Amino acid sequence: MHNPYRIIQKRQDFGLSLSNIGAPDQLSIVLLDSADSDLLDKTIEWYLENLNFNIHVITIEERIEENNLSEKYPDVTFIVFKNLTTIGAMLNAVANVTYSSYILVTRTDTQLVSFDGELLYAAMGKGIKPSIITPVLFNCDMEIMSSLRRPNLLNRDIDPQAEAPIVDDSILQRNLYPIFGIGLYERALFQRMRGFDEEIISDYWQLLDFGIRANLFGNPVYTTAALAFRFYEKHSIIEDNMNCEGMERCYTKALSIRRINGRNIIQKWRPYVDKELYRNEIKTKQVVIQKTDFFTLMENWDEKVE
Repeated sequence: MHNPYRIIQKRQDFGLSLSNIGAPDQLSIVLLDSADSDLLDKTIEWYLENLNFNIHVITIEERIEENNLSEKYPDVTFIVFKNLTTIGAMLNAVANVTYSSYILVTRTDTQLVSFDGELLYAAMGKGIKPSIITPVLFNCDMEIMSSLRRPNLLNRDIDPQAEAPIVDDSILQRNLYPIFGIGLYERALFQRMRGFDEEIISDYWQLLDFGIRANLFGNPVYTTAALAFRFYEKHSIIEDNMNCEGMERCYTKALSIRRINGRNIIQKWRPYVDKELYRNEIKTKQVVIQKTDFFTLMENWDEKVE
């Protein structure tokens, strides 16, 4: 299958010793192009000066052509899509392009406030390995944004509840999914989980689907103030959670299995069922590997993270 993007590789550092060529760096920085040209330039330049770890910018052809970005920033790798696409498609692409152990994903309309690598890598290596460490988010006035999501059902609908995190580097707080995709990912684990579901045509539902799977499969999502970002212009978090093509896939993976007396029991969650996915994936694969269910997540959500 032809990739829907092209890659403009950064120039090679010919000062590297032969023994280092091809060795994966520990960290890649991924900047999602989500602001105007001035903020894009400002963000790239800041990371080049302050956190220059294998920087990748994900953007579109029009932006590359208008701003000569690859010529302006030869030390940056660009992943260039022809047109706007979903966050899931962009992050799946970067996980295939980079060989770093960890991927720090952010946006060009945010400013890094805190990155304590020692605490973050220690958190990623905890006994129950998290899939993502998500940040504490601040708005443009440096007020804490409600970036935690708690699992919740409203009648038959998944209806995550928003909460504000505690700003304490030493505390890990549970989260349901990464808001806007921002966070620190372990690349190998992300790929073992098969990344984001691109058959779901919505940023929100893709992110929700991945986060729920991560929590159900025993690789939860955590938030800590050891990682924090500030939005330059946003006052609040607004997500488009409207029904979309493929959203039944999220429901099917999230709610088709109940764990009863230590056993996974399958049952269709109506009215949201993807019959093909239920038949070919849930009944044959997910029922074997799922560690808990959505109802247990809701019940035990406030248990302390060790």
